Amino acid sequence: MPAKKTTILVVDDDVQLLKIVTHNLEAAGYQVLAMRDGAQALEAIERDTPELVLLDVMLPRMNGFQVCQRAREFSAVPIIMITARGRGQDKVRGLDLGADDYLTKPFRVDELLARVRAVLRRAQFTTNGHGQSLRAATTIGEVTIDYTQHRVTKAVR
Repeated sequence: MPAKKTTILVVDDDVQLLKIVTHNLEAAGYQVLAMRDGAQALEAIERDTPELVLLDVMLPRMNGFQVCQRAREFSAVPIIMITARGRGQDKVRGLDLGADDYLTKPFRVDELLARVRAVLRRAQFTTNGHGQSLRAATTIGEVTIDYTQHRVTKAVR
């Protein structure tokens, strides 16, 4: 059985850029979910639990800063902001709201792919200080604690 592909959610209202980024990520072996709206993106983060989010700032219905801030309330998914807003204060705001990296447009595709690999590598090797990987979830009896999604569920009989 083939290994599950890493899923990346790409959120940008620029259709051309969305197509280019999606094409290059798929060519690099990733599964891509593409969204053009901040509110839909937030729903997809919760519903589809991607391994990485590439998030534009200027989006309809909910901007990328709002999406990032709200996502951090329930998810530790790595987020790379990809935006034309390159002022220092915008970068600081994005990182302070929970983004893991910030890339300004225009960017080179090879740089984007390198940042994707780097952020995924860091996320994969998150450790507990003793060199052991943290578990994504623990089940004790009927209760499951999902550390990455910050959720506790109880089995229904």
